[in-house]
Amino acid sequence: MLPIWSTGLGHFFISIIAIFLVACQSAQDVKPTINEISSTPDLSDARPEVEADQPIQPRFCNDDIYTQHIRNEFSSQNHTNSREASELANEESFKVLRYQLPLEFSGAPITPSPRVLSWISYFTGRGRSDFLLWLVRSASYREPVTKLLKDEGLPPEFFFLAMIESGFSNYAFSHAKASGTWQFMKPTAEHYGLQVNYWIDERRDPSKSTLAAARYLKDLYSQFGDWYLALAAYNAGPTRVIKAMKAMKSRDYWVLARSPYLRPETKDYVPKLLAALIVASHASTYGFEVVADIRNKAPTATIELYNSYRMADIAHKLGVPEEDLLKWNPEMMQGITPPINPVRRKVYTIRVPKSLESHWANVEPELERLTISDILIHRVKRGDTVASIARRYKITVKKILETNPNLNAKRLKLGQSLNVPIPSIQGGSMQARNP
Repeated sequence: MLPIWSTGLGHFFISIIAIFLVACQSAQDVKPTINEISSTPDLSDARPEVEADQPIQPRFCNDDIYTQHIRNEFSSQNHTNSREASELANEESFKVLRYQLPLEFSGAPITPSPRVLSWISYFTGRGRSDFLLWLVRSASYREPVTKLLKDEGLPPEFFFLAMIESGFSNYAFSHAKASGTWQFMKPTAEHYGLQVNYWIDERRDPSKSTLAAARYLKDLYSQFGDWYLALAAYNAGPTRVIKAMKAMKSRDYWVLARSPYLRPETKDYVPKLLAALIVASHASTYGFEVVADIRNKAPTATIELYNSYRMADIAHKLGVPEEDLLKWNPEMMQGITPPINPVRRKVYTIRVPKSLESHWANVEPELERLTISDILIHRVKRGDTVASIARRYKITVKKILETNPNLNAKRLKLGQSLNVPIPSIQGGSMQARNP
């Protein structure tokens, strides 16, 4: 009897194994290299069309949209040699790029960082459709925002900081609860004079938040004496940057960016800004054909309100869609203009097109004036508990107990009155009060 390997069946199994091994080797051979991922865009091959990409998220958050890119580019520790070769190639490409485009930030030449080149590659490649959306939005904001920055003594290049923070979406909201055009956290926003409350969130007002951001950045520059370090502190907070400086015994942002003491997001923060500045400043060179969308342009006229009104009523009387009125005033949180009182706020201003400004005197007397108090009275019904009441009004149990110090939470009575610390809104007269 012959061994199995001398039979036709044996040859068949050997052939199958050989084919399998060749296929595995081929799959490994086609794995993309670091150079393919982060190569510098070829300026001679700029294309006007936008490449297909993932759908744009309606509520943009810079912390999330770049996560995969950062992971792909910088998290792998298995390609050190390839990465070094890629960095050398990027530096050579940057030298060529320097001859073709003026590359400066705040009057100083842009550092030829491989990370800058990598972000240029991303914005002109896989992130192209997102970047085009930012360019279209930014076209409507560039003139007023850069003017405010210059008036505050900041380099106009900081305009692109708002671009990478929010994509110029006034409604941007991050998982860290930063909000608005400049992605302010609430405590920092309030420290720089922005109101964040039940009625309005001025982090979403592009003009007011730009002024606050400019003052914050100037304070950071005064503290660090370097714009790149100020930018890192804007992203990570001054304390984290100071700790990194002490650990590395350096005041050079690029040294800190190579250390383990800054988060990946902060290490990419300045490169991302510089890449956006380069690409946006030379959009046509990179194949972007940008036409400003007039719908994004904020009106310049304002009207003063001495009473509280529903934005829907104002829009109806002015003959404009409520959606447009809210878009012109993105800080509105409840669709109602904030309460007016002699102590906190004597007047409130909203934006409208110039053509509607003169109509306000005739429209105001026809609007229903709202009476707003700080406390709502809730009558206890069958089945109510303190917890269920808190859920209904989207507040905490603690706040209800603080507002009702003598309340026995375990023994609610039918018809009992509870103070709920949220505004109560009631309609009033049709004739508005004059200032």
